[in-house]
Amino acid sequence: MRYRRCLAALLFALFSTQHLPAQPAPGRSASFCTAVAGVNIVPMDHERVLPDQTVVVRGERIARVAPAAQLDASKDCTVIDGRGGYLVPGLIDSHVHLPLNGRADQLLTLQMLLYNGVTTGINMEGSPAILALRNEIRDKALDLPTLFSTGIFIQQPAFMTADQVAQEVKAERAAGYDFIKVHGDLTQEADDALIDAAREAHIRVAGHVPSNLGIDAALGRQALIVHAEEYLYSYFQFHRALPKDTAEIDRMVKEIAQRTAASGTWVSPTLSVFHQIILQAADVNAVLARPEMQYIPRHMTTGAAVGAKNFGFYPPDNPYVKRWPPEKIPYLLAQYSIMLKLTRALRDAGVPLLAGTDPFVPCVVPGFSLKDEFDQLYAAGLTPYEVLQSATSNGARFLDEAKEVGEIKEGMRADLVLLSANPLDNIDNAFQQDGVFVHGKWFSKDALQRQLDAALKLSETTAGD
Repeated sequence: MRYRRCLAALLFALFSTQHLPAQPAPGRSASFCTAVAGVNIVPMDHERVLPDQTVVVRGERIARVAPAAQLDASKDCTVIDGRGGYLVPGLIDSHVHLPLNGRADQLLTLQMLLYNGVTTGINMEGSPAILALRNEIRDKALDLPTLFSTGIFIQQPAFMTADQVAQEVKAERAAGYDFIKVHGDLTQEADDALIDAAREAHIRVAGHVPSNLGIDAALGRQALIVHAEEYLYSYFQFHRALPKDTAEIDRMVKEIAQRTAASGTWVSPTLSVFHQIILQAADVNAVLARPEMQYIPRHMTTGAAVGAKNFGFYPPDNPYVKRWPPEKIPYLLAQYSIMLKLTRALRDAGVPLLAGTDPFVPCVVPGFSLKDEFDQLYAAGLTPYEVLQSATSNGARFLDEAKEVGEIKEGMRADLVLLSANPLDNIDNAFQQDGVFVHGKWFSKDALQRQLDAALKLSETTAGD
């Protein structure tokens, strides 16, 4: 036990500076300078590439962007050779889940995000421990992705009355949460009270759609719908069977996309989550054999990790293996086909889309799952630029952070990802990553790997403590 505690303390020091006097971390001091020289920039202000540029980062900000021939930063900056590479804004995952408690597991989750170029995440179920961690990151005590967080799930049976939800909204606003999270069914009175209380408290509502109330409970009322899947239950299958006629489906898709656009509600399709259900139903062992599974300790793959019974990555507790035998896969594919059509129609109608992944749904691995989401958004018909936009400039606009992140320009916070190939040619290139800047501090891929390995060891060592 003494060995375990000593090891935990040593590894903890890799991630926390709270034992030091309150001051900026050395990598973000105003005088510290890092430059990426000769790099191609994908600025994300519109679809273009700026070739052969030098980007100078001082402290946590982008201080200068200029053609490499006009800017020699070698005299006072640490220079990273960016020739042949592509610099993009740090990625934003609009639907992540941190373990509600257990600091080591939370740190591991954040390291998995950072390892994959995610520099900002919206946590979709909060706790006091997550709020404290969010604040540490904002106070520059930790070099980890910036966090925003909803409060707890608001749904029946925990919240049955209008007064209950109104009081919860006030309490979460006072506690400092960034969003209110709707998750399941609510009475009409409770849902109306929630929306009214949120508007009065100036806090936005995100989440699922109360499927018992239908899609109108969300459109124009919630800021964000976090699954395209929610449209299945609150619209396409609302009090009816899944439509099968192609013409009817196309009409319904167009209609609801236009209604969503007119309402001003944003959508995070999280297509990869549903796609993973199909893959697990077909061959869960193949999914569990993917390389990224090595970064999920076994104790984080069980129902205990998410507060649910009979829930986990591995059979016999995997809910999708139990619920969806192979003969039901065609039904899942029919549902998913509608989700792909809907996502494309939402794009065509001008609905702003966000990239989200929803770990720890079984076999959805934080950070690594964003590549799956990019692939599914592309399969739905988005261009590589539009896919990248969903995880950069769109995410920044939704978070009211467009002056801070989401694009590459002077004065912005230096949350950046260096790639070895052009993501506008092939969206998979967004994950050919050589390193990441977070809050102005550079981490090479090797450094990120070391930190991820250390975080994994810490999580495994302290499991159950």
